[in-house]
Amino acid sequence: MISLLIGWIFGRWTRPRKKDKKQASTVTQYSESYARGLNFLLTDQSDKAINAFTELVAVDRDTVEIHVTLGNLFRSNGEVDRAIKIHQNLLARPNLTRPQRNMAIAELASDYMKAGLHDRAEKLYREMTKIKGEGLVAYQRLLDLYIAEKSWYEACECAQVLYSRGEPDSSLILSHCHCEIASTALASGNIKLARANLNKAREIDQNCVRAGLLLIELYLNTDDYSAARKLLQQLIKQNPEYIVLYIEPAKSIYLHKREYKVYQNFLEHQYQQNPSNRLAIALLEHFTNNNQIEKARDFLEQILRKSPSFEAFDFALRFLKSEPEQLSETWKSLSEFLKNMQNRKIEYTCSNCGYGSHAIQWNCPSCNSWSTMKAV
Repeated sequence: MISLLIGWIFGRWTRPRKKDKKQASTVTQYSESYARGLNFLLTDQSDKAINAFTELVAVDRDTVEIHVTLGNLFRSNGEVDRAIKIHQNLLARPNLTRPQRNMAIAELASDYMKAGLHDRAEKLYREMTKIKGEGLVAYQRLLDLYIAEKSWYEACECAQVLYSRGEPDSSLILSHCHCEIASTALASGNIKLARANLNKAREIDQNCVRAGLLLIELYLNTDDYSAARKLLQQLIKQNPEYIVLYIEPAKSIYLHKREYKVYQNFLEHQYQQNPSNRLAIALLEHFTNNNQIEKARDFLEQILRKSPSFEAFDFALRFLKSEPEQLSETWKSLSEFLKNMQNRKIEYTCSNCGYGSHAIQWNCPSCNSWSTMKAV
């Protein structure tokens, strides 16, 4: 970090300038002052170094950039306290230009975020929203902050501003923020609030699978099976890649009226179109639950032969429980082993960064992208 700072400073301040003698003398003064400050840094006297650099702001406003660079280097090196002190000292100077002050505010807010002081960062970002030319950046930073804190109403506010100004991906993020509010509302039984937010989410992003799934859940909670069925068919047509997430809603919808054959046809058709372990297990469970034992046995044999998986082997062990003579303690241990392996298995990956997860994550924990998790 020190070598990078030294190179930057001396590259800027020791370069000859074709101007008058007075300015040449000033450059020499700068070089000596910065050499003194660097000496403090090299001898681990950080407070004296910071004071030496900060004093120069009163001499010439051009040195603000160096203070900002120094603070950023400290922050990137994990020394957030030092970065905060430098940027706070900058803001305390009365002779900063407006752009310089705005830059210092932005850097100090980043320091606070890195330090986990979200309330202080929020205050500065709110101040930045009122600065011409800084508003969009500030709202984006606030949005990141509120998402990290799971403050979804505030996140909606910021995402709405970005959406109204046509920022890329803002519609996707805004729809998911409304989904977060709706999900909490559904869990607490507030159907009205959930419906309002889901309608907004689908209005903003008609292709939002998450909003569709939550709306199906709402329809099922209010016994509106016809609407749930219609929406499920729409989701399957628009986004077939999420078929594994449609199995449970389909089961609730079709089996509510004992449409066992319809549900079976649905599973068989989807398996032919997009074969997956989840669909195979759903079919096997359906066969056994409806006394189609031979059909289950034949399909299981086919699955284990063509596309063996942890899920299929686990089902085979459970399926054979009806024939105790074929089981032993070893089989029980193997079943537990397969279950443990399944819990650690990656079933979804982020198409943006490659992050893997056992369960669907609508907001990737690694790169924070929305709706990028796809089934393996």
